[in-house]
Amino acid sequence: MRILFVCTGNTCRSPMAERIMSHKCRQAGLGHEVKSAGIAAVEGAPISPHARTVLQRKGINSEGGAQSVSKELVDWAELILTMTMNHKNRLVRQFPEAVDKVHTLKEFAIDDPETRRLRKEAEALAGEIQMKMALSQPIGDEERRRWLELEQALPSDDVADPFGGDLQTYEQTAEELEQLIDLVIRRLGSGNAA
Repeated sequence: MRILFVCTGNTCRSPMAERIMSHKCRQAGLGHEVKSAGIAAVEGAPISPHARTVLQRKGINSEGGAQSVSKELVDWAELILTMTMNHKNRLVRQFPEAVDKVHTLKEFAIDDPETRRLRKEAEALAGEIQMKMALSQPIGDEERRRWLELEQALPSDDVADPFGGDLQTYEQTAEELEQLIDLVIRRLGSGNAA
C-alpha cells in the first residue's frame, strides 16, 4: 500500500510519522511505501532539529527535506493520513476526488463502531446546520444542544503539533505517533483498511 502522511510544514509530525512507519514496515518485512508532505511546506526545508534528534535516538533515518502536497502525491497515495481534521478538510476541498482515501491518522487508527457512528451523526448535523445558515434559516435549540453533546463525546482527531516545543514535547509526539502507527499497521494487516 502507498501511504502519504500530511501535516502543515512537513518538518515535524508528518516526517516523523513517515520515517517511523517506514522503519516499522522494514522491520516487519511489509512492503508499504510511505511518503510525507505538508499543506504549507517550504520545499526542501529540513526536518526540525528536535524531530531529527528523536528519530536518531530511535535509530531511524532522519534525512530528507520538506515537500508540498501535490496532485501527483495525492494520486500516488492509496491512503492519506493527516495529523489534524483541518488538514483533512483542506485536502478534501483541494482534492475532492480523494475524499475516500483521506483520514486523520487518529480516526483511521482508532476505528471503533461507536466513534464511527458519532462521527457520521456529527457530519450529518453539520451539513444540516450549514444548509440552514446558507438559507438564513434559524438553528434550533435542539440542534445546538446535540452539536455540543457530539463535540464533547467525540475524541479529538488531532495529533498535537510539537512545533516550537522542547525535546520532551517532540518525544511525546513521537510516542503518540508510534502508538497510532502500530494500530494502522495492525489494521492494514487485518485487511480491514476500507
